Amino acid sequence: MVANLRRTRRRTRGGQWVLDLALALCVLAGWCAAHAVRSQTRDYGRLSSDSIAAVAALSDPAVILDTRNSKSLLSQILIPRPPDTDNSRKVREAILDVFRNQLGAKDSSSFSSMDWKTQGKLGWHMELHTFAADTPEGKKTMTNLILTKNPAAPRKLVVSAHYDSKYFSAASGMAGFVGATDSAAPCAMMVDLAVALDDALDARERKIHAEEQSKPSIAQETTLQLVFFDGEEAYRVWTHTDSIYGSRELAQHWTSSFWDATQFDTSRTSHAPKLTARRYRSTYGPIQHMHTIEHLILLDLLGAANPNVPSYYDSTKWLHQAMTDAEKRLNEANVLWPSGDTSHRNTRSFFSQQKPWGGIEDDHLPFLHAGVPILHAIPSPFPSVWHKMSDDVTALDYPTMHAWSMILRLTVAEYLDLDIKSVAQKRENATQSGLLGESDTPRTIKVELVSRARPRAP
Repeated sequence: MVANLRRTRRRTRGGQWVLDLALALCVLAGWCAAHAVRSQTRDYGRLSSDSIAAVAALSDPAVILDTRNSKSLLSQILIPRPPDTDNSRKVREAILDVFRNQLGAKDSSSFSSMDWKTQGKLGWHMELHTFAADTPEGKKTMTNLILTKNPAAPRKLVVSAHYDSKYFSAASGMAGFVGATDSAAPCAMMVDLAVALDDALDARERKIHAEEQSKPSIAQETTLQLVFFDGEEAYRVWTHTDSIYGSRELAQHWTSSFWDATQFDTSRTSHAPKLTARRYRSTYGPIQHMHTIEHLILLDLLGAANPNVPSYYDSTKWLHQAMTDAEKRLNEANVLWPSGDTSHRNTRSFFSQQKPWGGIEDDHLPFLHAGVPILHAIPSPFPSVWHKMSDDVTALDYPTMHAWSMILRLTVAEYLDLDIKSVAQKRENATQSGLLGESDTPRTIKVELVSRARPRAP
């Protein structure tokens, strides 16, 4: 563009070059505005103490996380699941079935727009991003799972984890590796997050639509997007080419394709013009999908007791602190740990304020390189079971997983400015009135509150 502009200047006479320059600057300003859609930090309110207590009442995490129940989602995920295997497909379907059957998710091919008049779930946009990857073990078909609450929203908070387990050859004696912390448990926590916050997300979308807001807050412009990466693990030795296959491919796709609200909102109601204005506010050109991401939270190696998660990036230190603060307030409200668990009240924080020596290569890197602010929720040091056969169900500590679910629920609810208390109260009233069917009422599973925490090394 710059070279062409210089040639134009040499060809013009008098004041013509001034007009050309002004036109070029307008185009450049529009291009910059189209990409300046990300807020680096967020200044949002905090839920009241009674609303914090309501976070735990949204749904029972044990239904998804309790491995003592063979039908729980986490139990179904705890199998060897390298990419392009039958087990990988089983795990993928187990995750998607929750969104289809409980949250009204629709495949991208059949999703047109949210129907704000519907009495049931507004649903999720479900996309399977499938690609072929060249690996040291040959060409493999891999699939990233992308679940978006409202794909027409101009901003997205992405919560992510990888759902594949590391490949080991039959001769290695480790072909049965399941990767409970790496990252079966984080995937289950993400599904719990969607189930818990779905009604609150629906209520917020309906409210914005009904009020025809033309200048909502940044939080109201932001939707929740969950990404389950395939192919994170290296097949042999971790290199820039033998690792993070799924995230590299998705990042490339999202930097070469463009977001357009009209793709996802075909509403013909009188509200549509103002909704479109909301979604295109301060935008004068095409926006890459990558530039709609406000922040990306990557979960990895979680589920074991006594994690120690530092803040790896100064740009998201505030978000790391928000999680630390959420943990503290949940503990004070007696809902951080499972009901009846008093043994963990004085457990040290999951979050460390000490700066780590360096970063960790993981699925976030392609997004970090594209300018997305990253919160990497991964312990340092890694769990002692990392890439060992002992990273199985025995490595998981249910109270710790419950606490992580509560932290994620509260942090995301506040980030998105959700009315948790009202939703929890409506659910309780509907349950007491018998308006919720058996399938709608969260099942309560008795969980043995025995921590499998290992003593920390001195």
